[in-house]
Amino acid sequence: MKWVVCVGVFWIFTSLAQAADDICSLKPKDLPLEPACIYRNPNIPEDEGAATEAPQTVPGSTNPRVWELSKANGRFALSLFKQLSKSKSENANIFMSPLSISTAFAMTKLGACNSTLEQLMQVFEFDTIKEKTSDQVHFFFAKLNCRLYRKTHNSVELVSANRLFGEKTYEFNENYQNISETVYGAKLLPLNFKEKPELSRQTINKWISEKTNHRINNTLPEGSIDENSILVLVNTIYFKGQWKHKFNRHNSMESKFHVSNTHSCPVQLMYQENTYNYGNFPDDKVKVLEMFYNGEGISMVIVLPNKETKLAEVEEQITLKKLSGWLNNMKSKPVAVQFPRFRIEDNFSLKEKLQAMSLQDIFSAEHASLPGMVANNQNDLYVSDAFHKAFLEVNEEGSEAAATTAILFAGRSLNLNREVFIADRPFLLFIRETTINTLIFAGRVADPCSDR
Repeated sequence: MKWVVCVGVFWIFTSLAQAADDICSLKPKDLPLEPACIYRNPNIPEDEGAATEAPQTVPGSTNPRVWELSKANGRFALSLFKQLSKSKSENANIFMSPLSISTAFAMTKLGACNSTLEQLMQVFEFDTIKEKTSDQVHFFFAKLNCRLYRKTHNSVELVSANRLFGEKTYEFNENYQNISETVYGAKLLPLNFKEKPELSRQTINKWISEKTNHRINNTLPEGSIDENSILVLVNTIYFKGQWKHKFNRHNSMESKFHVSNTHSCPVQLMYQENTYNYGNFPDDKVKVLEMFYNGEGISMVIVLPNKETKLAEVEEQITLKKLSGWLNNMKSKPVAVQFPRFRIEDNFSLKEKLQAMSLQDIFSAEHASLPGMVANNQNDLYVSDAFHKAFLEVNEEGSEAAATTAILFAGRSLNLNREVFIADRPFLLFIRETTINTLIFAGRVADPCSDR
């Protein structure tokens, strides 16, 4: 048999689900989580005082474990990004939501046991959270969601929704359903996979399309649902934000974007001079610019290699520690910014990338152990494939982005007194929550002309 998990990421205007409001005020003792199996990290010391990081390094008003989960997501994001980079041309765009993928597999982890559970904990770095057992991760995911999906400004929205789609004749574990709904707000909707797999696929894709403001369509490709499909899990995240400092459209002008040394394409370069967080790091051969959205709770970080440096060199060296170091050492200063107006879309299979990162058993019909998802602890489920689809649009007003993941079982005069940041060549971008640096989206803009 095979189990299908679908994860969607999107930008949307709506209010946070009531279930998330309720869970935000709970403490661990108020939320008993008893998944089928628990993994204990042998490298976490019994004495919490032996932790290597001093408590004062934790951002203010932040649960230390939520901060650790945010960092785990960041490390996973960059590891996955490097895997994607290996499989694509250096002139190809990359865009994804690591948070969406992590959330989907966290829900998967609810039903996992044995080496399947251990690999999930290690690949997604959930085992770096200084709690002794794996069940605690779900509580801190709930707390992270409460922090991320709060309203920061009338013109900025970041919200999330989850859903389970299950074969109507299959009996799913009641405890799994309860925890999925309580922690992730994922209710189960029965579908007829056995007799109407194509109609079921269309139903799920329609749900994703509606939740992504019709930006993400046909997430599950033809043939991805068949009579052996058992469950589809969908996580959706939607963000739409206006820049704190909007660009004046009258200042935009056509210019060349240098995709490579031998190829360029015409783009509309937006322009403005304003105060931004900015850093020039010659040792790392990059300039870094942070542009805030209204409310300053979410920002876009652009990592631009020096003209003589290939982006691939930066990608190879980047780590969460290095990225955090850049962000911590940036200064607020006047900057003349030229940045392209663009939209990019990306889609790919996650299976091979995650297998290369040592997430292997869950994709194996022989070795997968997911007994906690179905009634009577049956152990005949596995993940047959995984898909991710993402969208990003940037213009003078702000940004709109969307992503979805499906996992299947079975010429301008510049003020010379200001810094100059001209993004007319390939760069990395990250859309993040600013206080704890949660990477919501990550990407490479190598060819902003390709998806116009």
